Amino acid sequence: MNKARIAVLAILTLLVINLCFVIFSNLVGMRALTDYSPMVMTLFNVFLITLGLLSIWQLFAGIDGHAMRGKILLLLAVEFFVVYVAGITNIFPRSVAPMGQTLFVVEIFGAVLAVLLFVSASWYMMKSAPTHSSM
Repeated sequence: MNKARIAVLAILTLLVINLCFVIFSNLVGMRALTDYSPMVMTLFNVFLITLGLLSIWQLFAGIDGHAMRGKILLLLAVEFFVVYVAGITNIFPRSVAPMGQTLFVVEIFGAVLAVLLFVSASWYMMKSAPTHSSM
């Protein structure tokens, strides 16, 4: 297994674990999101769970030999980054109560991992791209 592939899979695994802490853990704290309808929050949670499931699928499906999977990795990295930055900057979801320190650290960690995933997925795609030799 090459280093680029190992980096991508390790970072994606950490992102999935980090997302699980954000969605399912009381360790990061609960926020009062009373300004949103139940439908908006349900759709947001479905989006987050789908993001996690697609990431898990990507882990188990492997990434060798499929250019499309590299593009999916880049898309996942961008989606993770947008979710975490939106939370950090209080764009969405907005909460009456301030974000707890633990949640802030977890979201910063997630944003950094998303950038690392983007870089490592780009590196992997460059290394695994077919090279054409001229005659």
